[in-house]
Amino acid sequence: MTATGRHSGETAWRLWSGPAHAAEFFFAVVLFLLAFLPRAIYPVARSTNWHQRASTFVQAVSQRDWAATLLAPHPGVTAMWLAGIANWLGSALIPDFDQQLLHRRMAVELLPLVLIISLAIVLAYFLLTRVFDRQVAVVSTLLLALDPFHISISKTVHVDALMSVFVMLSALCMLVFVGEARLNRRRYILLSGTFAGLAVLSKAPSLFLAPYIVLCLAACKLSECLQAADRVAPSLSKWRGWVRPAGRFLSIVSLWVLALSATYWLLYPSMWVQPGKTLNMSFSMIGRSVQSPHRHPILFLGQVTTEDPGSLFYPVNLLLKTTAISLPCFFVGLVFLFDRRLDRRQRLALLLAVAFVVLFTVQMTMGRKKDVRYNLPAFQFVDVVAGFGAVHALRWLMRGRRWLLNVALSLVVAGQSAVSIPRHPYYGTHYNRILGTPRAILEGGTVPGQGQGEGLDLAAAYLNELPMSPLLVVGAQVSRCFSQYFEGETVRMTDDKADYLVFARNWVMRGVEASQWESLWETYKERRPKLVVEFDDVPYVWVYKVSPLIDETTVARPVDALIGQDFRLLGYDLEPGEPQPGETVHLSLYWEAIQKPTGDYTVFAHLLDPSGHMRGQKDNQPQGGMYPTYLWDEGERVEDRYELVIACDAPPGAYQIAMGMYYLPTLRRLPVTDDSGSPLPDDRVMLPGPEVREPSE
Repeated sequence: MTATGRHSGETAWRLWSGPAHAAEFFFAVVLFLLAFLPRAIYPVARSTNWHQRASTFVQAVSQRDWAATLLAPHPGVTAMWLAGIANWLGSALIPDFDQQLLHRRMAVELLPLVLIISLAIVLAYFLLTRVFDRQVAVVSTLLLALDPFHISISKTVHVDALMSVFVMLSALCMLVFVGEARLNRRRYILLSGTFAGLAVLSKAPSLFLAPYIVLCLAACKLSECLQAADRVAPSLSKWRGWVRPAGRFLSIVSLWVLALSATYWLLYPSMWVQPGKTLNMSFSMIGRSVQSPHRHPILFLGQVTTEDPGSLFYPVNLLLKTTAISLPCFFVGLVFLFDRRLDRRQRLALLLAVAFVVLFTVQMTMGRKKDVRYNLPAFQFVDVVAGFGAVHALRWLMRGRRWLLNVALSLVVAGQSAVSIPRHPYYGTHYNRILGTPRAILEGGTVPGQGQGEGLDLAAAYLNELPMSPLLVVGAQVSRCFSQYFEGETVRMTDDKADYLVFARNWVMRGVEASQWESLWETYKERRPKLVVEFDDVPYVWVYKVSPLIDETTVARPVDALIGQDFRLLGYDLEPGEPQPGETVHLSLYWEAIQKPTGDYTVFAHLLDPSGHMRGQKDNQPQGGMYPTYLWDEGERVEDRYELVIACDAPPGAYQIAMGMYYLPTLRRLPVTDDSGSPLPDDRVMLPGPEVREPSE
């Protein structure tokens, strides 16, 4: 390790004092805030699975039903502890917490997860000061704190981000261990094993750490042997020369495994009563992930498949989800692997960081079940290598001009911030523009996009603002994400009760559960949506008003009357044709908006007997007030239904229906003209009505 690395590392870990203390503390606070705030403010929830499991987990713990804490093979224990306790505290401290919309409750549950993730990034800084030096640690952790993909996975109650930061800390502790020369470094083995235990408690793929730790120890020993080949080679040529190194290796691995096992057992109540079943369930998930592809189709490189998308899936997605700052700096960092001027220990740490990216990606590629978020741990070490590459390349370019170096490094971090922060809160919409615009990437079908349900909250917010929104029924593809934000009822797309339909880009592109919505999509995609949520000029969500296709074959009784300047009455239908007094006439009006209406008008429908007396009436905004005229779009056709109850004393005969529109505050009717342009009297349309019969005995 270089003198700079030793000095900065010792400064970071020793008892601080004076200006160094203040500077170090200030940066730690800034780094924490940069990591915490983007992740905690307005989380974009992906699913409700871990919300439900966390509630069940904490309930089981409170009842001391330890076996009932075995809820998932992931196993997700860390996420369930944190989210479950936050939910319990929210219920105890926040009035009406359990009655709030689910996304608000999940935002509270997310806070402890984000707190741990942010603190982990701060701790990674201090560990990196011992692995490399302070400048590399500063730039690397700032790149990570501002990494849009890392932020997007951290903004939801799930296990991947937690698992990733614990994996990172475990690996960094081991890098400190192999780089330290002092005898008191065994504490890093214990720390590494403890973080590994937390990682395995979060998600099973973190077992990657076991072979990685072996690799770190082997690489360290090989590096030492190559450095002192003349002195070490004779002793290793005899079998006795291997005994001491082998014993030391086994003691280190045993200590690491012991720390991992103790952490896993202490924090997983199910292990206390049924260890065999608990471990079997977790290992069974690994087998299924290796042998079985994802249960939903995957879109990759223009092809939708229900099989393994292939070995390019993770490398391509890694390139797409890194940034225009981190990716070039990562490749620059690779160049320094061949720089012999670099300190041996730093070059070893850099090599092991690169190896982490490559080998973890290879591990995930071996499984048939794939999702880009599964490879999140590799992204963290991309930022570490990128930070190293940026610092050392700029040091070489600036050649000792410290102030210019600091300015250049600040521009690197500012560039990462400029790429990331403007995306708030939809960081998952970021794609590396080195590889093309987001529109070219998504419209070309390279990947489907919308991995975190981006835009569904905006669709729900639009619908929540509509009149009588709690009474609305919405059919949504990604119902678990959408329903968290929607005040009304969320149903299947095919439900006849639906007032609106919400289509999501991710499901449309991948054809997820296509049998439930494909025919509806074919019908509605040619219509004008009520709302399109876009990011980078790419549609993510479409909201459609449910309505039949209205044409000349739909309208049983055509009419051509102009009401005001905005509306045309195309026709109507009614049934029954021969009702009796006291019965209900069902009237359907078919409208067309000539232009975008600007007013909110009330429709009146009056049932008149042969002498012109009113025997039934219905006045309201269209569709019972749930679809007022100001929501209509130009060219839109609307079916509007009314129920007219015939008065019990109504005489028999041929009735008429007088109808039109008026502005409620003034009761002033809109002018009405017929198909020839002639104004109609009383600003109303007279429609032939039912033939009311004598009441039957």
